[in-house]
Amino acid sequence: MQQITLRNDIKINFVMQGDKSGIPVIFLHGYVDSWRSYVGVLSEFSRTRCAVALDLRGHGDSDKPRRNYSIEDFMQDIIMFMDALGYKRADIVGHSMGSFIAQALAANYPEYVERLVLISSAPSARNNTLLKAVWPIVEALQDPIDRNFVADFQTPSVPLAKVIMDMIISESMKVPAHVWKAALSGLLEADHIAILHKIAAHTLILWGNKDEIFTRSEQDALLSQIRYSSLKEYDGGHALHWEKPKEIAADIKAFLI
Repeated sequence: MQQITLRNDIKINFVMQGDKSGIPVIFLHGYVDSWRSYVGVLSEFSRTRCAVALDLRGHGDSDKPRRNYSIEDFMQDIIMFMDALGYKRADIVGHSMGSFIAQALAANYPEYVERLVLISSAPSARNNTLLKAVWPIVEALQDPIDRNFVADFQTPSVPLAKVIMDMIISESMKVPAHVWKAALSGLLEADHIAILHKIAAHTLILWGNKDEIFTRSEQDALLSQIRYSSLKEYDGGHALHWEKPKEIAADIKAFLI
């Protein structure tokens, strides 16, 4: 476990494994998750590649400022994170909210992105029915967050082992109420339909056919707008990296070779 202070004074917690030479792979987690959501994937990842997973601002063990949780804010943190570690380019893997950060980075700062992996993603979250339905509940949250609420919120469409669910819930419990609100508000503003055509990086889209948040038609929209993209469909839900870490890791490794 390591921590680095960005030039905006935000402290970011991260883990790094593998050969530090060459192009790194940076993993971006989803809403109210942490780097630990990729534990199963990282354990399968080749030690010959430098793999870096971080806690986004407000999440895990990173700093939790009172404001600035838009996709743009998260994206700028990633740029500063890469600059601080001396990374000129990286392969970027993003899940859900992390995939929107990855999209924004690849579209607006293509010089930073070698290849792109989008897990459980979409072109836009602005009019997402499920996320909009959750907003009034999240908006009413107060500290301390009720563990039963977190358990219900994080219950995936595909059952997971108790030890994995306990870890996921414990990590989400680290997120204070103001971040639950601000990060979801920022995600609900994410609409990348107009910028997806700017993504030049070769892109792998991973989606589960039991995903209750983002639909197959949204995957087709990503495919049509991102020039060099391909889709791998799984029999799984929204949290594919929890549900099928070995398969996800194998497909990501094969794509990044």
